[in-house]
Amino acid sequence: MKRNNKRNFSYLFIIFAVLCAVFISINVAMRSQFWIDEQVAGLFSHVPESVIPFFIQITVMGDKIGIGVAALLALVWLLLKKRNLLGAAVLALSLGIGNEVSKILKDAFQRPRPDLEHLVYVKSYSFPSGHAMVGMIVYFMIAYLLLEEAKSRAGKVTIAVITAILLLLIGASRIILHVHYPTDVIGGYALGYLWVVIWILLYNYFKKRAK
Repeated sequence: MKRNNKRNFSYLFIIFAVLCAVFISINVAMRSQFWIDEQVAGLFSHVPESVIPFFIQITVMGDKIGIGVAALLALVWLLLKKRNLLGAAVLALSLGIGNEVSKILKDAFQRPRPDLEHLVYVKSYSFPSGHAMVGMIVYFMIAYLLLEEAKSRAGKVTIAVITAILLLLIGASRIILHVHYPTDVIGGYALGYLWVVIWILLYNYFKKRAK
């Protein structure tokens, strides 16, 4: 019963992600304005300047350096500690190809960045947020592989909560630092989630074949 509920919940998440990705992508392509962009950006504009340095540090977790360090540590753990060659391969491929897909999508949509003073350096287009999309891919994939090894419910909950908070903070940092619209971040989350689901399905398929 629990397994069926979990599976149904996963299907709902996938459907929701597909709807978000399609809706936002179509409207970005049509250069439509989003109500949520104005409302959320207005809400985040009241963030005190004293916390800006914190969010500058948080956004690094979605940069090449942060992603690279997280992926490298995970690969070392998978290869040397767990001897999980398949998991290491899926993590590396999903991240490497996903990063390139993110760049292709940016160039395809060519959405300009918000017309505000950018508090960190940016040079690419706005949609989708690479930090949100690639961050979702690497941290969700790592969390999934960690959950496979976690034995206790408390351990699994801790992994899930930490991952969710980290991803939300990374996404929020891109809006607070004036380099992305909220829909860039939401679209990045949705696309990254769908991408990682595909690779998790491939991982489980080849794991069963190996057994």
